[in-house]
Amino acid sequence: MCLDHTELVHLGSDEAALVSRLLADAPLDRPVPSCPGWLVRDLVGHLGSVHRWATEVVRTGGVARPPEPPSEDAQLAPWFAQGAAGLTTTLAGADPSAGCWTFAPPHRVGFWSRRQLHETTVHRWDLEAALGRDSGLDPRLAADGIDEVVTMFFPRQVRLGREAPLTDVLALVDNATGRRWVLAGDGTTDVDGTPDATVTGDAADLLLLLWQRHSLDDGAVGADGSREAAERVLSARLTP
Repeated sequence: MCLDHTELVHLGSDEAALVSRLLADAPLDRPVPSCPGWLVRDLVGHLGSVHRWATEVVRTGGVARPPEPPSEDAQLAPWFAQGAAGLTTTLAGADPSAGCWTFAPPHRVGFWSRRQLHETTVHRWDLEAALGRDSGLDPRLAADGIDEVVTMFFPRQVRLGREAPLTDVLALVDNATGRRWVLAGDGTTDVDGTPDATVTGDAADLLLLLWQRHSLDDGAVGADGSREAAERVLSARLTP
């Protein structure tokens, strides 16, 4: 993990605050192109429900159910802000090493500080894209998000039978730091040798590529080796 618990909680709070500021004048009936079928109100309702769900999980250590968002548009922004503040307070006061229910290892509170940061960040990007804005992604945050997809989400997708093990090997390389991740097989085994393809770019663009917010055709990243192999991996259900 690139970021420690305190940094994750702080960055998550900043991301949620940005969502709240965007909601001050956002048309709630605006479509969200990166989330087909969603309007802005659906995105905010989803994110606010997830925040409250994670807060309850951390508070009790057990399984919880996401609540329904308010039905009145006028209530949505304050409801979101209240839930985000509650999540920040709960995570900030919790021991990241404490045992806690999670949907993937590690079964510790620290799982949730990481997961909620990236949940908020990707959906903040979705919201900004719907509104024609772009405040960018912190490179260290993005790198940690890539690591989460490669080491947690993709192996979970295979484990749950949502995606078959990959038959191609794809390497991802961060332009700025040279850090390298590899997607292959069921996501849990080390791979030796040359990958079938390598995609290189800024961490933010690599993260958005893994979450299918970007594509190889956008020109934001470069691909070496077999483009077909890269496309096969990136079209797989790497995330839920």
